[in-house]
Amino acid sequence: MCGILFSIQDKNVDPKENYDPTWSTLQELNSRRGPSAQDSHSVTISQPSSTSQEDPMWSNINMTFYGAVLHLRGDQVTRQPHVSPTGNILLWNGEIFDGIPVDHHENDGRVLMNQLEVISARDQGAQEHKQDFLDLMARIEGPYAFVYFHVLSQTLYFGRDCLGRRSLLWHKSDQNGSIIGLPFIITSTGYSSFRSDLLPLEEVPADGIYSVSLSPHSPKTTTKHPWIPAQSSDANEHGAMTLPFGRVNSVIPKDTELSAPFAEGLKFDVAHPDLAPPITGDMQEAITGMISVLGDSVRRRVQDIPRTGLQHDARVGILFSGGLDCLCLAALADRFLPEGEAIDLLNVGFENPRSVKAKAAEEALALKRLKKKQGTAESSGTTDGDITNSGKAKPTKPDTRFNVPDRTTGYESLTELRKIAPRRHWNFVEVNVPFEEAMAQRSEILERIAPLETVMDLSIAMAFWFASRGIGYIKNDQGELIPYTSQAKVLLSGLGADEQLGGYSRHKDQFTAAGWEGLIHELQLDLDRISTRNLGRDDRIISDHGKEARYPFLSTHVVQFLSKLRVDLKVDLRYPRGVGEKILLRHVARELGFDRASSHWKRAVQFGARTAKMTDSGRSEIGQQVVDRAKATAK
Repeated sequence: MCGILFSIQDKNVDPKENYDPTWSTLQELNSRRGPSAQDSHSVTISQPSSTSQEDPMWSNINMTFYGAVLHLRGDQVTRQPHVSPTGNILLWNGEIFDGIPVDHHENDGRVLMNQLEVISARDQGAQEHKQDFLDLMARIEGPYAFVYFHVLSQTLYFGRDCLGRRSLLWHKSDQNGSIIGLPFIITSTGYSSFRSDLLPLEEVPADGIYSVSLSPHSPKTTTKHPWIPAQSSDANEHGAMTLPFGRVNSVIPKDTELSAPFAEGLKFDVAHPDLAPPITGDMQEAITGMISVLGDSVRRRVQDIPRTGLQHDARVGILFSGGLDCLCLAALADRFLPEGEAIDLLNVGFENPRSVKAKAAEEALALKRLKKKQGTAESSGTTDGDITNSGKAKPTKPDTRFNVPDRTTGYESLTELRKIAPRRHWNFVEVNVPFEEAMAQRSEILERIAPLETVMDLSIAMAFWFASRGIGYIKNDQGELIPYTSQAKVLLSGLGADEQLGGYSRHKDQFTAAGWEGLIHELQLDLDRISTRNLGRDDRIISDHGKEARYPFLSTHVVQFLSKLRVDLKVDLRYPRGVGEKILLRHVARELGFDRASSHWKRAVQFGARTAKMTDSGRSEIGQQVVDRAKATAK
């Protein structure tokens, strides 16, 4: 994972007064993403000048490439930008897990640059090179964002992978449709739109790869080379790329294909984990296939991570709520990491004054009733000591302020996890966030999520920002909390499971309103918009700590497998909550040995960690409204 930053300026034109502070701010922010090494490279292209508004050209183009590297691939730190002897330049923020062979001793950015040199030397013309370049990028399985300058055709390429798993922002200056002005900036991360002293930024869409011709007399316009579904009639269109997966299977299941209806008297819920919907032959085949393809995705994402810390430090962490998705990832990661190696389970809980106040009132009322019943006014119990962030290794008692729903679920799932993988050392990291600390960091987190700045974005991002920071506590054998900071640079996330397997309440709503057709439409919609709703934001948040998020459920191999499956084999909402949603993954969990956790309900992270509506003033906030800047910056 890296931070990449690029700009085009005209050396004959004075830059805008806010360009220099913008560039220096972005350089500092991108360096957080890549603490292992930073470097830059500049190149100038001279062109004839023009004053035509319809055909804008620049006279003396200066391009600056800046790369910051987080060392996660290869035996040694490989600096970037990658500059070839022929003058081609690559900024690469990604991981190649399949599609192009990469030995575990090699750096995938350098391997990709070598491949680009091969096609550059082979191709005879700009159009031939363009299609070969696009075909090469389409073969890559893995998350990426990049900037590439091909010197022979004087063409700039940039973009994100087909799911948008890596963040990329741009500033197009005086934009008019696809025409770009100067300065033109591309960056992995940015800052809040409230920063009027800096140039505004927008997300680069993940709908294709973009190019700009920098050759003389060419209009400076962006050309999109779109991702096209494999079954589309335009799949072989020149200048396009074929998606590695098709659209969601739209076949409506027949009654004869569906699993048996409810048996009268059976109660499917968390209290009855031994009961489960019957498994048909088709479902058993889907379970076996899912374990295989998801396991391979996890394997590719946890193997060969270089060790940069102490021998006993965990190299892999899991954003761990105790829910179905992350628990399955933990069980599969256990299969592919050395037996003696620890895995960090990062479980975040916030002190939510509203929730704490409500719980205190509830406990006071219960105590009052108990005293009245017993006819005594004796005081009962003592309060636990507060947890501080002093960093001292002094044990302390658990603090009930952080007993959020995800903490309870997390420990329940940890118990099952230890039963199926007793030889693994599981570090259950309690990331406890006091209210004052959450408020102190709120403004900085709002900067990282931009340009997504809704109330819901902020509440989700706060949970991920503190969890990925990894500063918390683990319990000793006496049940006391010991300060602990996770050194894991790779964090696995279960994102993508709910979108593809029908885990949200809106899937139930669509099924109730429009049956299987409505459900299929909603699943396709979720897959189409995942880049704009989640992935860019989460990448910017987690990478702020020099960590890399990896999404096994969003391997294009997993997406392809699930897209082909008949809908009822993924989600069957004829069954009640905790049974029918994500029914395939629930069967997978049981196959992996998780009987109780297989009945866990979906709980959004902002409610499980209690980052939503933390103050009385936030009670009226709506998830999709833009954050009130005054509230966000208030301490």
